[in-house]
Amino acid sequence: MNITLNYHSSEPLTQQVVLQIKRLIVIGTLKPGDKLPSVRQLAKELQINPTTTSRIFAQLAKEGVVIQKPGLGVFVADGPCPFSAEYIDENLSRQALALLVEGLRFGLTYGEVVGVLEKQHRFIASEADAANFHERN
Repeated sequence: MNITLNYHSSEPLTQQVVLQIKRLIVIGTLKPGDKLPSVRQLAKELQINPTTTSRIFAQLAKEGVVIQKPGLGVFVADGPCPFSAEYIDENLSRQALALLVEGLRFGLTYGEVVGVLEKQHRFIASEADAANFHERN
């Protein structure tokens, strides 16, 4: 799995890995039913504590991103996340507020904050295109 950790970031390692696994699913590198590395394998690959890896998998399972099958491993869940529209709206609204507040705190205009979001959307779309290209060839 292609995950890069930033040890100098204020974002906890757990959140960095969770976000990057979600990104790999969104761009199609990880597909429904794909098996993820074991707790020990991922901990070794990322050079983090296995307890941290267990927390990562537990959070992803709680969010409906993966399914943990005792004795078999952790797999990417099939289909969309099983949450209500209200839950999704609340979650995204909280994250949007954080993005907007941080952007304004850094002195950006609303349009510049939206530009950051659009830039990230283009980046994810280009990653998805690249993943699909490699899959076809």
